[in-house]
Amino acid sequence: MRALSIFPGGFTAAAARHVLGGGDVVAVLTQLADQSLLKVTDTVSGTRFRMLETVREFSTAHRERAGETGRAVDGLMAWAREFGTAEAQSVFGADLVPAAERVRAEQDNLVLALRHGLQRADDATVVAAAAVLAALWGVQGNFVRMTGLTKDTAWYLSHVRPTPRTAETTHTAVLLCAMADYLMRGPLPLRLLVTLRRLPPAPAGTLMGAADTVVRAMIEDLGALDALCASDEPLVAGVASGAASYVYEQRQDIEGALRAARTTLAVFGSRATPWMRAVAHSRIGELCLQLGRGEEAGAHLVETLAVLDALREPGVSSGASRVRGAMALANLQRGAVDEAEHWLEPAAHGEGDTAADLFMFGSSVRAEILLARGDVEEGLALWRRVAGRLRDTAGSGEATGELPGSASWALEVHATAVIAHARHDRLDLVPDLVGDLPGVLADLLDGPAAGPEIGEPVRGALLLALAVADLDRARRTADAALTAAAVRMIALAEALRFLREFQPTMSATHARDLAEQSDAAAYAEAGAAYAGLDRDALRAAASAALRARTAAAG
Repeated sequence: MRALSIFPGGFTAAAARHVLGGGDVVAVLTQLADQSLLKVTDTVSGTRFRMLETVREFSTAHRERAGETGRAVDGLMAWAREFGTAEAQSVFGADLVPAAERVRAEQDNLVLALRHGLQRADDATVVAAAAVLAALWGVQGNFVRMTGLTKDTAWYLSHVRPTPRTAETTHTAVLLCAMADYLMRGPLPLRLLVTLRRLPPAPAGTLMGAADTVVRAMIEDLGALDALCASDEPLVAGVASGAASYVYEQRQDIEGALRAARTTLAVFGSRATPWMRAVAHSRIGELCLQLGRGEEAGAHLVETLAVLDALREPGVSSGASRVRGAMALANLQRGAVDEAEHWLEPAAHGEGDTAADLFMFGSSVRAEILLARGDVEEGLALWRRVAGRLRDTAGSGEATGELPGSASWALEVHATAVIAHARHDRLDLVPDLVGDLPGVLADLLDGPAAGPEIGEPVRGALLLALAVADLDRARRTADAALTAAAVRMIALAEALRFLREFQPTMSATHARDLAEQSDAAAYAEAGAAYAGLDRDALRAAASAALRARTAAAG
């Protein structure tokens, strides 16, 4: 009992052997269960044994007094090395759900083993535990845990010197942490990329091997992606096309990104495992949302949910609740308000999300539903509550925490709340939000917040918000020069492909109609001037427009 208490998450007979040593382990476990010292549960991942927490605490105290903790930790780490090496890539195979269940049942034990591995500088334990945990949390879409894992292990992984026995798990850990960091933050993390370059190539013909090939190419030359997208090896071509979709998106070519994402799905074809299909469908749905194609987005997001629902873990945030939220937005885009509300309810009660996350996202979608139904006062009040809460959080220095890209999310809410009030002629209710826009934009264009983690669509949304606020002021003061400048900013916001997930507020049609009705000539001239400009040129144009606005106001 002293030895077995090292496992916080219960254990299998195979795990118990590592801490009990020789003898008939099954007979020992059976005897303990017969005496009600262990609880026995038949699960989809096999028979598991667990102590009542009070019994475990009692046994742990005796283990520590007996000086046996070091030996028990040795056994735990030996088990983690064996389990992690065997299961690190299993969730990417054809039997996703059983594999995920096996890993999920052990995640508390793996986290403890990882902690001890880091403390003892045990490379084999760290890479095995990190690889299998990154695999599980990656397929679940658990960004919170993935962020923590990457933060805790990035430095250590960058200093690992793998042996032939640990090379594959090292590759898996480094690749998954690097790709997760890329998806959540933007640039590939330099420390992990340096590590990857000094590792031998991952095994060919595997998903990790294909990812290794693609990431190495991205390190050397982004242009090499084009050749890999046309590779005769389907896994390489599929992974490369998926990576290319993000590169195109960063270049503001959303149509190109969508074509690449569709290629990923087509190239994988019948070879795709459940997780590969889910990722491809999710990416297509996400890009369709950006383009305002709610019908197509919904069709792909439903396919994603078919996989993610099977991976849901009670009490833990996962990709499933976020996809349901995206389904609500997709239905709003196509005008299906009742269906949007249907999808919002389970999304807003997604298990494990923080109260702040639930409030912010669920209330934002609810605000758009109210506006779509014509309940303007309630809808605008809800947008003010969300924006006010985010503004107060930022002002206090408190981290919003759980939402990946939370800074971008706060800025999107800021812009959408202003535009919603402008559309209904109620900017008088949000003077602070309107007043903050020039300073926020200045920081995003030229100041300390001008880094790559904030995308151009966010800047475009804020520029659009400032433009509609200026048009409102110009209308009240009959200022033709201000009207023309604001209309040009709308054209620039369109060139930056401003965020348009939230409908009806962020409607591209409404923005275009507003600009044409205000000053059609200035709008057409600006649209022609900004067409074809790259990201840097568009950002420079936005900076110039903001400086000109400041000078005119002064």
